[in-house]
Amino acid sequence: MTLHVVNKSPFSSSALRDCLQCFSEGDVLLLIEDGVYALRHDALQALQNSAIYCLEADAAARGQQELTAIISGVKMIDDTGWVNLCTEHNPIVSWFR
Repeated sequence: MTLHVVNKSPFSSSALRDCLQCFSEGDVLLLIEDGVYALRHDALQALQNSAIYCLEADAAARGQQELTAIISGVKMIDDTGWVNLCTEHNPIVSWFR
């Protein structure tokens, strides 16, 4: 299973779109930095049956934390959770364009 890490806003880059084109069943999405703005993007609905994680500190810093409560399937994690995801998945692909 691949861990996809998106750190750019879907409203200013193609990172999320590029990621979703390569996303396979069983893969996991982690939103960090400006990637947390994807919580407001319709493209996430395509991943309703997939595991989606969001770095809690980045979401809070950008005022997006409340969205995880209304979007089912998104789990907030801290830095330790991020490290755990990295140890549990191979490969790890970062999307940053």
